[in-house]
Amino acid sequence: MKLFSGKELPSYHRISSQTGANVRRLLYLFHTSTAREKRIFLLLLLVAIISGITFISRMYRRVTVPVPAVGGVYIEGSIRPPQTINPVYAAVNDTDRDLTKLIFSQLIRYDGAGYIIPDLLERYEASADQKTYTAFLRKNAQWHDGIIVNADDVIFTITTIQDSRFKSPLRPNWQGVLVEKIDDYTVKFVLPAPYTPFVENLAIGIIPKHLWEGVMPEQMLLHELNLKPIGSGPYRFDDLEQEKDGVIRSFVLKRNGDYYRTGPYIRKIKVLFFKDEETLLHAWKRGDIDGFGPAPESARGDLGGGISTIHTLHMPRIFGLFMNQKALTAFADPEVRKAIDIAIDRKRIVEVVTKGGATPTRMPFPLPSFRNRQLASASSSEVTFFAEPERAKSLLHDAGWMDNDGDGTFEKTSGKSKNATTTKLRFIITTSDWPDLGAAAEEIRKQLRNIGIDAAIESLPIAELESKVIRPRKYEMLLFGQVYGYEPDPFAFWHSSQVKDPGLNVALYTNTGADKILDAIRKTTDSDEQTRQYQSLIASIKNDTPAIFLFTQQYLYFLPAAMKGVNLSYIALPSDRFNLIDQWYLKTRRVFK
Repeated sequence: MKLFSGKELPSYHRISSQTGANVRRLLYLFHTSTAREKRIFLLLLLVAIISGITFISRMYRRVTVPVPAVGGVYIEGSIRPPQTINPVYAAVNDTDRDLTKLIFSQLIRYDGAGYIIPDLLERYEASADQKTYTAFLRKNAQWHDGIIVNADDVIFTITTIQDSRFKSPLRPNWQGVLVEKIDDYTVKFVLPAPYTPFVENLAIGIIPKHLWEGVMPEQMLLHELNLKPIGSGPYRFDDLEQEKDGVIRSFVLKRNGDYYRTGPYIRKIKVLFFKDEETLLHAWKRGDIDGFGPAPESARGDLGGGISTIHTLHMPRIFGLFMNQKALTAFADPEVRKAIDIAIDRKRIVEVVTKGGATPTRMPFPLPSFRNRQLASASSSEVTFFAEPERAKSLLHDAGWMDNDGDGTFEKTSGKSKNATTTKLRFIITTSDWPDLGAAAEEIRKQLRNIGIDAAIESLPIAELESKVIRPRKYEMLLFGQVYGYEPDPFAFWHSSQVKDPGLNVALYTNTGADKILDAIRKTTDSDEQTRQYQSLIASIKNDTPAIFLFTQQYLYFLPAAMKGVNLSYIALPSDRFNLIDQWYLKTRRVFK
């Protein structure tokens, strides 16, 4: 051990002095070097710095991973402004459903492939007889005003829907269902009879009892909370901008920092509303909006520059021609119905149906092969879509339909001599004024003309079509769509009890055997047995040909290429694209592995 005498510098002073001396020597050498030597020195120094930075960056990326970060603004375009952002009523207007999905939580929700995941529920249990469902609520969900979500909110929402005075369009889904509170976080639903697809009813937004319980039925639709809603979902109302006439021009949402799940990550979502699709498309091309849907098929060609990504989402919607045999006696002839079926080129129709895309089909049900295996299995044999116009003409000839007067339209004569009557094979195809259905109807008209059928087209606004045509069943042939859910239930579309409004059996199909199958499908939980039942039902409908099935719908959704965390392939409703909005993100940060 040495004592410090004051004459000898400690070791760290000696090292510091030596380092300083070395630096001074380098600086001296640099100043005394030639210009060429200085350039070489600076180049080597720069290479060393870049190499060091690159090495550190690579090492950092090896030991870290990118994860979603809060930030960014997403601007979406829409055509129809909102009217009632309320789960009790948001079943007609797509924009209302979209915003409701963002603001309100549901008991359950579906992921991007159509599988059930809990939302406000931690779990649910079904009794062995499928008549009782017990729902267990999570305890960490709260309304945007800070109040905790509990069983009282769930019961209040359902009983409000069930109350005819509130005129909720969801009321038919809940008629006869008893709702019972077990405790603050447990609710029991008791059904009057087994109903396997009931679980999809739980995908319903819940409203806060403490804000709505004092509102009278006649006041509910006009309440301010319908445009400035308070929910418990991933996004909360921030602001809206209205025109002088009161029409909403834009709607702004901000992330719910108290959301009970991880996320959401997008800091703000803004929705801009446009008067028509053309104006919206111009806004997207200018960069005023980041995304929109449904997008027309023609917009695929405008994806240049990689600024957008298009997501093609399959939907359980099937479009077809539904024949009213009571309105047109020719449709009572099975050979006429079969001739129309084989005369139609479905692939050609799909080519002209551009809005959102489509997939040709000959099946009475959509093909949700993502999860409903019984439908996929029952439908897998259907792969042909080509038309057979000559065979169709032969069927008509064999049934007595001929073009005797040479005008190109087949006719059939009944009776003899003076009592004979001649009927032309002529009818009206009624559809909505949606451009793609109009284009499809025109293509169908041309194809039917080729086999001697004279069809005219009547296009009506959807509201008028539903009220004046579909509900009273005043049509000869109806070109329309059937909307199935995640839990397919063909009962409302094909059971004979549903031929009158509010039933949805627009084909006016009556078959006792099919009715028995439809009743059994609702009660059966065994998947193999369901497969057999669906196969029998499909065989019955195909044999009777009450309708001509054309195509299933797709939903084309444009999002910015920078948007990550989007996992979508199948949705039942357009608003379901937001089911997992809390997982979408625009910004990232890196964390150690």
